[in-house]
Amino acid sequence: MALVEFAYNNIMHSSTQQTTLFVNHGLHPKFDIQSVNKVMNPTIEDQIMWLVDVQAQLISNLEKNANVI
Repeated sequence: MALVEFAYNNIMHSSTQQTTLFVNHGLHPKFDIQSVNKVMNPTIEDQIMWLVDVQAQLISNLEKNANVI
C-alpha cells in the first residue's frame, strides 16, 4: 500500500501542475545514487522564501484552472 501512496503522491496533478510531495514538502524525491553525497542545508529564511514562492505559483496555477472551467 505504501508504494501505491508514494506513486500517487509523486504524479503531476492537473490543478496545481505539481506533485503532492513537492507541494507538501518542497522537494521531489530523488532516485539518483550520486545525489547521496550532495548535502544542501539552506538557511531557514531561504527555505521559507522558497516555499512562499512555490505557494504563489500553486495559487496562480489554481486560479488559471478555475478560469478555464
